[in-house]
Amino acid sequence: MASQTHQVFPSILDNDLYKFTMQYAVLKHYRDAQVVYEFTNRDKELQLNAEAVEWLEKQIKDMNELALTPEEREYIGSMDFFDKDYAEYLFQFRYRPEEQVHMEFDPQTRELTLKVTGLWHEAILYEVPLLALISEAYFKFVDRDWNYDGQYQNATDKCMTLLENGCKFSEFGTRRRRDFKTHDTVMHALKEASDKYKASTAEPKGVFTGTSNVFFAKKYGTPAIGTVAHEFFMAISALEGVKHANAIALEKWYETYHGALGVALTDTYTTDVFLRDFGKDLANKYAAVRQDSGDPSEFVHHIIAHYKSLGIDPKSKVIVFSDALDVPRAIKLLHLTQEAGIGASFGIGTSLTNDFKKVSNPNEKSQPMNMVIKMWYCNGKRVIKLSDDVLKHSASDDLVNELKQQLEIA
Repeated sequence: MASQTHQVFPSILDNDLYKFTMQYAVLKHYRDAQVVYEFTNRDKELQLNAEAVEWLEKQIKDMNELALTPEEREYIGSMDFFDKDYAEYLFQFRYRPEEQVHMEFDPQTRELTLKVTGLWHEAILYEVPLLALISEAYFKFVDRDWNYDGQYQNATDKCMTLLENGCKFSEFGTRRRRDFKTHDTVMHALKEASDKYKASTAEPKGVFTGTSNVFFAKKYGTPAIGTVAHEFFMAISALEGVKHANAIALEKWYETYHGALGVALTDTYTTDVFLRDFGKDLANKYAAVRQDSGDPSEFVHHIIAHYKSLGIDPKSKVIVFSDALDVPRAIKLLHLTQEAGIGASFGIGTSLTNDFKKVSNPNEKSQPMNMVIKMWYCNGKRVIKLSDDVLKHSASDDLVNELKQQLEIA
């Protein structure tokens, strides 16, 4: 059965880079914005128990002890896209969970309710560590029918398969990892396999580009990878109006990073709506677009047609795929983009950091949790995400239909 003695959250940097890059942009543009985030468990069959919640409450309370070390402050300050003021801000930053995190648990239904409230630039860092802790609590106290056997080799095999097939990929698995120990094991395997591949191959096909997790990027000497998430666009819809939220968000992002971190997220209000605002100027400013929902094949052809309509060579651009990827899916998408004539890279998460079999039946998968923490309100205004996949809509049908009317979506 699973071991229960391992480290939990050794650093404030045990979080995804995109949370820090968005925090920096929020500090620049929307320092006074107030937000509310809410937790949603998409799979009601996987619920915490009272013991798990008790442990979770303790871990959340202890987040107030997390702080950058002087060495970590220097590391953040060395990132070209941040200024020294941000490294100092983060050095002074402290979580205040007793004030900002509100959690309730019904022992009868085992329903967990969790909200994060406060200034956007402070509350923004909670999402990923809270999700990681909830997952860890579940597999520590509810589903114990698993162990760590084979995790290093599994990650090594996946890495080599991706590299040998020419995939350019990064590890994106913090939010739904099985636990910290698994994540560390996977990162160790990816780094070693990548180094061996590069050393033994005269002309490497694929590249392991790094990890979204800043702590592990620092620990293993790999690049930290990350740009922007849906919440940036969602908040801007409340702060600046939904009609051209995509364009305003992309302009604010460009103003902040001057072309660095130039990946445009397309599906907050559907890709069709995004492309209305993604004219030649913005398309030239951004090196890549990210596909995070919907049919990837349809997306590829849609994006290529759009670039061509703007007089832009699709071969000069990249699609970053990040929607429920595993190794076979990434390889299939690489072939699709190669045939279509556009670049591709891949952010692979849960299938790296939460891929287990049951000890009692090795032929049966140990199911990871499917959960999110999404922004619900910004400055008192309800914000939602439409997505290219109706199952990822973050609101009731009434709210979805109201937004569709505002955006003139059929």
